[in-house]
Amino acid sequence: MTAARLIVNEIKGYHRFLKFMIFLVALGALASAIRFVFGLGVTTHLNDTYPWGLWISFDVVTAVPLAAGAFTIGIVAHVFHIRKLEPLVRPAIVTGFLGYSLVCVGLLLDLGQPQRGINVLRFWNFHSPMFEVSMCVMAYTTVLTLEFLHPVAEKFGWHLPLRVLRTLELPFAILAAMISTLHQSTLGTFFLIAVDKLHNLWYNPLLPLQFWLSAIFTGLSIVILEASLVHRYMGQPDESELLATLTRIIPWVMAVYLGVKGYALIFLSHGPLFDRPVLLLLFIVEVVVGVLVPFVLFLTGRIRIDKRLQLRAASLVVFGLVLNRFNVSMFGMEQANQQVYVPSLIESLVTIGIIAAHILFFVLVAKYFPVFEHHPEATDYTIPDRLRRIERHGERQAAELENPV
Repeated sequence: MTAARLIVNEIKGYHRFLKFMIFLVALGALASAIRFVFGLGVTTHLNDTYPWGLWISFDVVTAVPLAAGAFTIGIVAHVFHIRKLEPLVRPAIVTGFLGYSLVCVGLLLDLGQPQRGINVLRFWNFHSPMFEVSMCVMAYTTVLTLEFLHPVAEKFGWHLPLRVLRTLELPFAILAAMISTLHQSTLGTFFLIAVDKLHNLWYNPLLPLQFWLSAIFTGLSIVILEASLVHRYMGQPDESELLATLTRIIPWVMAVYLGVKGYALIFLSHGPLFDRPVLLLLFIVEVVVGVLVPFVLFLTGRIRIDKRLQLRAASLVVFGLVLNRFNVSMFGMEQANQQVYVPSLIESLVTIGIIAAHILFFVLVAKYFPVFEHHPEATDYTIPDRLRRIERHGERQAAELENPV
C-alpha cells in the first residue's frame, strides 16, 4: 500500500510539473506575441546604448555553448572511438537539437524585422562574423535534426532511414565538430569589435579561442548534469561509471583554458584592469567559482565514484560559463556612470518561456522516444537494457530494431 501510494504521488508530481512547464511556455508565447504586435521599442528596454540585451546575452551567446554537449560527446564517442560512452550521446543530441532550435527562436524575436532574416541567404557578406554564425547555426541545426531522427526512426520502425542514418553517423559527428568550432569561436569574435567598450578584464585577441575551449568543457559538463538529473528525477539508469570517464577529460581542457586566459590577461590586455570594483568582483567569481573550484574537484579521485560531487562540479562549470558570457556580452560592456540595463517583463517572460520549453520538450521526448537506451548497433546488451527495450517496443519490434533488415 505504501509503495502504491508512493507511485501515485510520483505520477501526480510529474503531471503537476508538466502543467507548470506548459504554463510557463504559454506565458512566454504570449509575451512573444506581444513583442511582435507592439515591436521591440515598446516591449523591451533596448536602446542605442544597449542594442543587445537579455535575448542575445542568454538566449544566444549563453545558450549556444550550453547546447555544446552534442558535438563534444559525439566527437569523444564516435571520432575517438570511446564506444562505452554511446548511451550518453542521444540525450546530448536531444539537448543540442532543442537548444539550437530555441536559439533560432530567440534570434527571430531579437530581429527588428524577422521577415527579413531570409536575406542572410540571399546576400552573402563574407566579411561579417554574424554571417558566419548565421550560416553555421542553420547548418548545425540541420545536422542535429538529422541526428535526432535516430530515435524517431526507431520509435516508428523506419528501418531504411535508420540504416542510412547509421551510415552517416561518423560523417555527421565530424561535420558537427567542424561547424561548432567555427561558430562557437566566432561568438567571441563579435566582441573583438568592441575595442573601447568591453572592459580589459575580458577584451583580448584570444577571446574566440577562450569561447571555443569553454564550450568544450561546458558541453561535457552539461552531459554530466543532464545524466545525473534524469537518473535522479526520471528514473533512468545510473551512468556515473560512464561519467567518470568525462571527469578525466574535462580538467585537461580546463587547464588549457586557464592557461590561455591567464596568458591573455597578463600579456595581451591593454589598459587598467582594477579600475571597476564591481567588474573585478564579477571576474573573480567567474574564474574562481566557475573554473578553479570545479577544476580542483575534477582532479580529485573521489569524483570518479561520487555522483553528488560530479553534479556539483558540473553545476559550477555551467554557472561559470553563464557568468562569463554575461560578463562579456552585458556587464563588461557597461561604461562608468552609465545607466544600467534591466530587462523588461516581456524580455524576462520570453526567456523563461524558452527555458521551460527546453525542459518540457526534453522530458516529453525522453518519455516517448528511445533516448536513454544503448545504441542499437551495440552488441553487448545487458539484461536491463534488453528488458527496457522490450517493455518500450514489444519483443518483436525490439528484435527488429537490434537487427534491422
